[in-house]
Amino acid sequence: MDTVLFNFHDLVLILTAFECLLLASLLGVSASENPKSTRFFIGFLLCHALIPLHELTFWGAQFRIWMLELSPNVFFLGSYSYFLDGPLLYFFIRALTYKDFKLQQRDSLHLVPLGLYLIQMVFFFYSLDYERRHELIETQHIAYSAPYLYFDFIGKYIRLFYALICFLSIHRYSQRLKDVSANLNAQDLIWLRIMVLSLLLLFTWDAALLSVKFYGLMQDHFDLDLLNILGVSAYHINFVVLNVLIFLKFTRLTQVETVDEDSGNIDDSQDKANPAAGDPKIKKKYIDRIDLGMKSSEVYAMPNITLDKLATALDVPAKKLSYILKSHYKANFYEFVNGHRIEKVKALLRSPEYSEKTITEIYYQVGFNSKSVFNTFFRRMVGMTPTQYRESEEPQAVEKTNMF
Repeated sequence: MDTVLFNFHDLVLILTAFECLLLASLLGVSASENPKSTRFFIGFLLCHALIPLHELTFWGAQFRIWMLELSPNVFFLGSYSYFLDGPLLYFFIRALTYKDFKLQQRDSLHLVPLGLYLIQMVFFFYSLDYERRHELIETQHIAYSAPYLYFDFIGKYIRLFYALICFLSIHRYSQRLKDVSANLNAQDLIWLRIMVLSLLLLFTWDAALLSVKFYGLMQDHFDLDLLNILGVSAYHINFVVLNVLIFLKFTRLTQVETVDEDSGNIDDSQDKANPAAGDPKIKKKYIDRIDLGMKSSEVYAMPNITLDKLATALDVPAKKLSYILKSHYKANFYEFVNGHRIEKVKALLRSPEYSEKTITEIYYQVGFNSKSVFNTFFRRMVGMTPTQYRESEEPQAVEKTNMF
């Protein structure tokens, strides 16, 4: 009874796998909003349930012996997850942020690394006789030899690449959001970036571990103590990062605003496809309609104004409106609407009728719902704070900041 079945590090792996399986199951039976992104997240969780089980199976002192008695073929079943969690994370981010996202035939290319890894395993492990496979697992020699180490090395850096692509995808999403919304939820963007940065940390650590191992292969000498420290640390980093990810998914990323992925791809190709729409007279008609509508109806004061709502109010096609904003006003929707709001704020701050109104009341009245966004926009356009502007004696000095 003195045999140690699992050490502390093994228990961390078991807890990580159990947590991922439990939450994947809960999501599978209860998810109702954005099921497409949820399915990708479930797949990601399942991968991260298999990864710690793979590590436990291959490196756990006592557990490895039990599994080896069962069959050497079970040892690498979880390793395929290293080639799947990156694509699943990428698809999760895309499905979470873009309403028109759907898998296409070319997305099957994301499975190419997995297919190559499987072929390698068939040729260099599964095709060997039982005794040889048993020996490779028992001595753990396969983990330090080519070509397995080559693929392990490449796989870890592919995951790192996907994390970087996800970070860029979030940045692109934030730019797309400015094309259709005037009130951005900065918190959603912050939490999305924190989520991906956490995974970027984990994937970087794993890549560093494989870099040390790969260097040992090149030098024909492995620093086992360093590899042990890095490997064990990776277990704990993985546990922390996954809990951060799960916390964000269930508490902070429940209502991410989705946009059309091609909302920013508006150019004069539409005019070429429709000569009438490209007529300067028709374009001027739209511009006059936009100018008149923004001044007379003050539609920009709607708190949740979007590109579609503004297009409806101005009786201008949404895509045409987006194109005119960029080509004529040199602004995206976010800048255009908030620019008009700032101009209205400036007028109200100078109005005797609003002298008793607080700045907060004024910026809420014109449609802003965030103090930080309002202050940032005001300082950028006017060059001073709202309070300084209200107290200044020469408002004409800053009228040149009117961007419209």
